[in-house]
Amino acid sequence: MKRILSLIALLALVSALGMPVVHAEDAASDSTASSGTTDTPTPTPTPDNTTPPTSDGVYVVGYTVTDTAGGEITTVDVGDHVNVVLQVVDHSSARYAVRPEDITARISSSVFQYTGIGEIGQLFDNNDDPNTERLKRVRNGQATEEEKAANAYYNYYSYVLLFRDVIYNGGGNTLPINLTYLDTTKPMQQFSVSIGQCVDKDQTTSPNLLVRSSSYGDGPVVAGEEFTLSLGVYATAGNEDLSDVIVSLTMPENVSLASGSLSNYIGSLSPESIREVTFPVLPSSGFTGTVADITVNLTGIGAISGKTVTGTTSISIPISQPDRFEVGQLQVPSSVVLGETASVSLSYVNKGKNPISNLEARLSGTNLGAGGYQYLGNLNAGTEGSVDFDLTPDAAGAVTGTITLSYEDASGEARTITKDFSTTVEEMMYDPSITDPTIDEMQPQTTGMPVWGWVLIVACGAVVVVVVVVVIKRKKKKKAMALAALEAEDSDEDL
Repeated sequence: MKRILSLIALLALVSALGMPVVHAEDAASDSTASSGTTDTPTPTPTPDNTTPPTSDGVYVVGYTVTDTAGGEITTVDVGDHVNVVLQVVDHSSARYAVRPEDITARISSSVFQYTGIGEIGQLFDNNDDPNTERLKRVRNGQATEEEKAANAYYNYYSYVLLFRDVIYNGGGNTLPINLTYLDTTKPMQQFSVSIGQCVDKDQTTSPNLLVRSSSYGDGPVVAGEEFTLSLGVYATAGNEDLSDVIVSLTMPENVSLASGSLSNYIGSLSPESIREVTFPVLPSSGFTGTVADITVNLTGIGAISGKTVTGTTSISIPISQPDRFEVGQLQVPSSVVLGETASVSLSYVNKGKNPISNLEARLSGTNLGAGGYQYLGNLNAGTEGSVDFDLTPDAAGAVTGTITLSYEDASGEARTITKDFSTTVEEMMYDPSITDPTIDEMQPQTTGMPVWGWVLIVACGAVVVVVVVVVIKRKKKKKAMALAALEAEDSDEDL
């Protein structure tokens, strides 16, 4: 009650129609705001009972209708130009930490003609934590981190939303409003208010249709895996039911239903009631984007007036590719000789459709000689590589180690993979009976005629010499005998 009274008090600025934005961090819910005095009578806000106060979404707690000069009016006829001033409680924008200047408010209705953007003023940061003791500790700076986190859920903005020079066209009195953000990744917020001052020839007011809530499960949505899209379809205030209410989906490329139809028939929906509808959605493994924008189409017919009511909402769902970064088998020697260096190798491959980033490798363990670290960078989809570390054990015995690969997947989430290994270190042994084969290799190698060849040649040479000597002697003997014979003949002749 205190909060509503304080919000109503803020409407005292409506007569001035100039509302600067003010932030009051952790302001108490019963605080009031004032920007000066004015002689213009303050319009009395009309309480709005369309949406009950909750700690979720966006809703109106009071409104005022004035003429274009700022004077409060009690009747709005078809064709009138009026200013509509709403007192809004906005939990969604506060939780998204959206700045007021990044909020865009538009009227989404043919009943009220307005093509501009609503003006937001007198904005306060508030908190409606039902745990008053926790709220007190948070404001006094005495809360724990857990209490602060729990209390933050109840943060909300309280502000005045002004639409100038709105033309009333008739056909109902429900004013639907869409809140969008400069950051288009944040979902659109929708709420409405019934303007009781409107007088129409046709007093039948059909509710509008909007998506009050949406959910796609607790965990992340992964391409190739089915998830359930839940929608809370809400009928705003009115004085007739809606019949033949249908909810249908328009899917982006590579996103479809796992089963069933894209249209879901709800049937009848009474004013200010909500109905949950679910769809089994399947993003294909070939989906290459990061966000799937699914359009929700709503249609219904007034049970009394026969008026067709439509609504459209876009639901943005982040979708990630499955992580398929894998490692192979470790290449480790069965044993290592002390004093020598060995190596361990680990291969890896990115089988996913998205690249991974900041790939790092670390070596840790016992009797490794030293650990190791390598920054491997980014790894594109469909590529592979390997990492090698040297092992220089300090002592004989067991060696145990772990190679840890860490990286960031396509969604920025940190991931790690570890591989353990072990081997043994043996002392270097020396056996003098074992001839080192390298010694023979180091001996000079002789070339040419072997020794027995030389012996044979020498023997043959000696034989030849003996033969020559014998022949020469024989020749000399024959010659001597011949000379002796001649001398004998000569002596006979002399006689």
